[in-house]
Amino acid sequence: MPIENTIPVLAAADVSRSITFYRDELGFQLDWGGLPDMPHIASVSCDGHPIMLQRREPAGAGCVWIGGPIQELWHKLRNRPDIKIVQRPTNHPWALDMIIKDPDGNLLWFGTETLEKVPFGTEPVDL
Repeated sequence: MPIENTIPVLAAADVSRSITFYRDELGFQLDWGGLPDMPHIASVSCDGHPIMLQRREPAGAGCVWIGGPIQELWHKLRNRPDIKIVQRPTNHPWALDMIIKDPDGNLLWFGTETLEKVPFGTEPVDL
């Protein structure tokens, strides 16, 4: 059985609110849904990589890995009191990563290549 693709589907209490967060805070685009005729489901994407948002309870139990450079995003979000930062950028053997929560509490785990010459477990806040 060939697999065409996999797309994470995150639970959202309010799909419209989630679309606003992903679009305005993270730079995703709305691909489809979330409009008055389809308020229960939507797809947002960045660079052709989609995440679906579906209205259902309980919301906030999901986690998705989003690979790519995190420096620009960190500079945009780090001083925002409305952004729930779970883990600041930290250097690990597997990645330089950070974790934030979306408005429903879903974990967005961003990561990129480890930093050379930076000890593992270190929070490189000056990216």
